[in-house]
Amino acid sequence: MDKFTDPHTGVFYNKLGITDAEELEQATKDASLRRLQELAAGYGPQGDTFDAPRLRAVHQHLFQDTFEWAGQTRREAGFQGVKAADLPGTTAVPMHFAPFERIDERLNVLGEQLKLENNLKGLPTAEAFAERAAYYFDHYNHVHAFREGNGRTLQATFAEIAYQAGYQVDFNREHTQLNPARDQGIVSLHGAGHREKDLQALRDLFARNTTPLPGPEAEAARHPSQARLLTEGPTPAVRQIEQLRELVAATPALQQLVAGVDYRRPQRADALLSQVLDIDRNPQAGVARHGAGLRELLQEVVQDTRFQDPESKREAARFEAALSVLHPQQIKTVAATPAVSSTNPPPAVTAAFVHAAKALVDGLEEQGYPGPADSLLRAAKAVEKSAYLGGANLQAVVEALTRAEKIPALAEEAAALRGVGRSLQEVQRSVAPAKPGQENEGPER
Repeated sequence: MDKFTDPHTGVFYNKLGITDAEELEQATKDASLRRLQELAAGYGPQGDTFDAPRLRAVHQHLFQDTFEWAGQTRREAGFQGVKAADLPGTTAVPMHFAPFERIDERLNVLGEQLKLENNLKGLPTAEAFAERAAYYFDHYNHVHAFREGNGRTLQATFAEIAYQAGYQVDFNREHTQLNPARDQGIVSLHGAGHREKDLQALRDLFARNTTPLPGPEAEAARHPSQARLLTEGPTPAVRQIEQLRELVAATPALQQLVAGVDYRRPQRADALLSQVLDIDRNPQAGVARHGAGLRELLQEVVQDTRFQDPESKREAARFEAALSVLHPQQIKTVAATPAVSSTNPPPAVTAAFVHAAKALVDGLEEQGYPGPADSLLRAAKAVEKSAYLGGANLQAVVEALTRAEKIPALAEEAAALRGVGRSLQEVQRSVAPAKPGQENEGPER
C-alpha cells in the first residue's frame, strides 16, 4: 500500500486539500520553485556534508508548503515501487531503486565517499567536474529516497555541491533531457564493465550546463591542490552498492530466459526477481537463502539448447558474473559460461589502455609537457608488460590526466584514457585476485 497517497482520490496527501492530481502538481511546482530560489540564495540547509540528514532537510525545505510528509523518505512508509525507464527507442524497462530499508544507510555511505573526494573541489575544468558529478548524481538518484520530488531535491543538492566546488550548474535549459539521462544510468543496459556508456548522457548534460564561477573563492575551490583522489577506487561500502546494482540490473534479461526454459511455470521468473531483490535488501542473509537456487536456475538456462545464441549467452554470463562478485566463496562459475583462464585482464583491454596512453603521450609532448609524457610512457610500457594498473603506474596516469584535462586540445585523448583506464581496473577487480598491498586500486577521482 502507498501510504503517501489518498486511496479515495489517488492523489498525494497534501496540506492544501487538493484532490485533483494536475492541480496538485502545479501547486507543488509553484511552491517548490520559490523554495529552490531560497536555497540558491543560501537560505536553507547548510554545511559540507551530503548525507541522509542533509537530503531530508533539502526535501523538507522544498516541499514544506505542500506535503506534511516533506522530509520523509520512502522508508517511513515502507514504499518500494517500480517504474518504467524514460528511454526513447526502447521497450518499457523496469527501474528498481534502492531498498527502502537501506535508504539512509546508502545516502550516508555516498556522503562519506563524496567527502573523501573533498566534495569534488580541485577539479579545474567543467568537464572534469561533470564526470565526477554525474557519477554521484547517478548513485544518489538510484537511492531515490523520496516518494515524490527526487529530481528537484537532487538538482538543489548538486547545485550546492557545484557552488562549493567553484561551479554553477543549471539544468533549466535542458530539463527535458534530465530524466532520460538519469534513467539510462539506473537501467545500466551496457553492464558493469561499460558504465561509461550508461553515464555518457548524464555526464554530457552536466558538462553542457556547468560553468566556472568568477571570483577568487571559486578559483581557489577549483585549484588542483584541493583535489582528493580516490586512488583505491570506491570505498568498500560503495563498491558493494555498485555490485548489488549490477545484479539487479542484470535480472530482467535473465527473467526472460528463465521464462523460456519452461513456459508452464512462469512463477519461476517472478521468484528470480524476488530473490535478487531480497539479496539487495540484505546481501549476506539473501545470499545464504538464495545463492544455491540461483546457481541451479542459471545452470538450466546456460545448458538449454535454445539459448546458445550470443545475446543469450552474454546475458546469462552477465548475471553469473554479478552474482559471483557478491559471493565468490559460494557461487562457482557455471560450466557452460566461458571461464577466465588467466588472472590477467583480456589482452584487448590492456592493448586499448596502452594505445590510449601512447596517444596522450604524443599529445603532451606536442603541447610542451615532456615530464608527464615521459612518466606516462613508462607507465604504459609497464602495464603492457604486466597487465596491471596500480601503484606508481596509476599515479603517473592520474598526474598525466590532471595535466591534460587543463588543455582543451587534449580533451579527447584524456577522456579516452580515463575511460579505458576505468575499464581495465574493473576487469582487474573482476578476474584477478588482489596482489598483496594492491587491493582495490582504481583511477577514480
